[in-house]
Amino acid sequence: ARRPRRVAACASASPPPSLLSAFCPLLTALGGGDPSEPRNKFMETLTSGLASVARLPFGVEAQQRAPSPPPPEQLVLYEFEACPFCRRVREALVDLDLSVTVRPCPKGAQRHRREVLERGGKEVFPFLVDEAAGVSLYESQDIVDYLYTTYGPEGAKASEWLCKSTPLTGWMPTLLRVGRGMARFERASAEAPPQALELYNYEGNQFARLVREALCELELPYVCRAAGKGSPNRETLRGVSGATQVPFLVDPNTGLQMAESLDIVQYLFQTYGSA
Repeated sequence: ARRPRRVAACASASPPPSLLSAFCPLLTALGGGDPSEPRNKFMETLTSGLASVARLPFGVEAQQRAPSPPPPEQLVLYEFEACPFCRRVREALVDLDLSVTVRPCPKGAQRHRREVLERGGKEVFPFLVDEAAGVSLYESQDIVDYLYTTYGPEGAKASEWLCKSTPLTGWMPTLLRVGRGMARFERASAEAPPQALELYNYEGNQFARLVREALCELELPYVCRAAGKGSPNRETLRGVSGATQVPFLVDPNTGLQMAESLDIVQYLFQTYGSA
């Protein structure tokens, strides 16, 4: 087994739970509307684009690619899209070019939050499980440090600014998107599909964000295939779709493969949001 290497830990801490508790219902209320309804393409592109700008340069490039990345089934990430500290972990995954299995845990989740409680003892997010190593971790900074230590190239470590910036600008995408990707859609299917969906994406892509929000609101488990700039997975994507455009969704349950973000969102709600 590969021996973990010690790296410097992120110094920033998560905000008090009371602050998170206050923001979540407020943003959910302000978001309003039916996420399954047709959307204003201009506003969706604008607000998600600004959200990406707020977190630059993170979540865009695979700069410290893992030399021997594990299969995505090995790393299971329980998180929800709107959480800034879950976002920190997703940004690190892009940098390391690690693909993972995501089990979304929006507010009101009927399946995955219960799993977190059973596996870890408390409903706190993000929560990472490394199945092969028998490791389970809460706290975004601990997860990030573990990923770089265990899977990064020799000497790899998280950017100090990634650690420090999350409490400062990590909230911007959440605010700009008015809480999208925070709460479970009330008509989401009660049962998970037989097979996990697959999404080629990278965190900083403004169009991929729209799809991740929908997957979260529908509590759909999916394999998140890292496809940041410089990632070899882009060539894999080219073989699947004929291009390197993200987001790209593969639904093995229906045989569908689709590229355009708003078309994907519409498909997801029509297929899995009409319970």
